[in-house]
Order: sequence, then structure tokens, then C-alpha cells
Amino acid sequence: MKSEVFALLEGSDATLTTYILDNEEYGRKDTVKPAMLISPGGGYTEVSQNEGEPVALAFAAEGYHAFVLKYSVKIEHPFPQALMELAAAMKLIRSHAKEWLIDPEHISVAGFSAGGHLAASLGECYFEPFLTEALRCSAEDIKPNSLVLGYPAFSLNPVREGEEMPQYLIDLIEQGLMMDFRGPNIRQILTGKLDYTEAELERVNLLEHVSSKMPPLFIFGCFADMVIPVNDWLAMANLCKEKNVPCELHIYANGCHGQGLYKKHCSDENAWAGNHMDKWFENALLWLEEIK
Repeated sequence: MKSEVFALLEGSDATLTTYILDNEEYGRKDTVKPAMLISPGGGYTEVSQNEGEPVALAFAAEGYHAFVLKYSVKIEHPFPQALMELAAAMKLIRSHAKEWLIDPEHISVAGFSAGGHLAASLGECYFEPFLTEALRCSAEDIKPNSLVLGYPAFSLNPVREGEEMPQYLIDLIEQGLMMDFRGPNIRQILTGKLDYTEAELERVNLLEHVSSKMPPLFIFGCFADMVIPVNDWLAMANLCKEKNVPCELHIYANGCHGQGLYKKHCSDENAWAGNHMDKWFENALLWLEEIK
């Protein structure tokens, strides 16, 4: 496997880490393979580790060349900074498709939570001039062929509006056992303002911008999610139906938010015990084969 780290844009700290499979031998030599570009979550506050390399290695084990994006976060980097970086990563992968033995017609993006918002943003905006002109590329250079979205944020509406963070969560944060979500929220980060207007929020609410140009979507989450409202995923699926965009939606009864593969080696015990959310990966692989 070839692992390298690429810088993406001048003036940005964003990087792309590659997990490129070795060329095969004998009858399978020079076989082109699909690719998966992974956009971890983190509430646009940080970039989660458990949704990055473990997911990349899982896809690599299934014959995918994999890539993990580390994008810009926090209120100092509002929309569309991270989106520009994701588009630049897609452009880089496609430009190396021949060298890396990648099928340029099967490059997908997997995004989780806020990274799911980022991945879906590219699915909605890949043809927009603010991306293609800035990156000096065509829409086809940066278009994802499909999207795999884990418990993604779409509307940016929280499950509980205006509630104070419970003390037990604060204790976990201060012990270093949980991501620190104190400070600007996801809407403030993306708009770049503590006091944003409805028009500014509408720009980053993905449910307002679904079109027939979107690539196929695979979405999964659970009813027990305490971060993203289930109605976000149902609304996106309904909008895809209206726009004739292929979409598969899995909503599991039990589970929790933000655990990537939901496996023992990369998740908290309460995330994988007593539920079968780890089945999303198997289901996603089947779906990716079906839409080829």
C-alpha cells in the first residue's frame, strides 16, 4: 500500500492522505479499482480520527483505493473553505487516476456527520462556478460518482435547540473522552458569524438545494441519534425521490452518533453493544456494486 500526504490548496492546512493499493500480479496486473474519498466528522470543530483511517482501511480491504481528507475547521474557516478543499481532493484523485489505477467513473465520497454535510455539499455544488472557476477545472473533474453518508447533517438543526450541555458531557470533554463542542455551533461556523441571518443559514442548509444533478446517495443513521434529527434523513430521501436521484436509506432502531465503523477497535463500547449499526458497511458495499 502506498501512503502519502498531499497538500491541497495554497494558504490552507488541508491535507489528503492516500491508501493506494499495490498493483496486483499476473492476470490481475494493472487492474483499475474504485476509489473512496473519506470526509470524517467532527462538527466542523475538529476532524474525527475514528471516521478516517479505520474507514479507509476497511474500504481498502474490499479492493478500494482510499483517501482521507483533513479539512479546515472552526469559525475562522466558514463555508465554502472545507468544500473547496474537498473539491480539490477530488480533482487531485481524478488527475492521478491513470497513475494510481483508479476507475475515474467510480470515485465515491464517504462522509460522516459534519463530514456528511461536507460530502453532500460537493454532491450539490460540484457544477457551481464558485468551485470550478476557483479550481480551474470542469464539473466532471470534481463530481463524486456516489455518496455514502453516515448520520449526516443536512438542515443543521440540532435535536435539542437551546438546551445547556449536560454536566456529564462537560465532564467527558474535560477528561479528554469526548470532542469539545463548546463554543460556536455548526451553523455559526459555516456562516462565519455568531449572529447569522436566515438567508445566510439557508445557503448551507442542504435540504434547500437538492437537484436532479446530485449523484446517488446511500444514507444511514439511527432513531436513537441525539445529535442529528432523523427527519433530516427522511426529508433528504423524499427530496431525492422528487428529483429522481437514486437513494438508499437505512435507519437503525438502536445505536448512537459518531462511531464510524461501529467496531470494537475504533468505537466506544456503548456504540457497538446491543445494536447492529456495523451492518451499514456491508450494506453500503452491496449498494455500491448495484449502482455501477
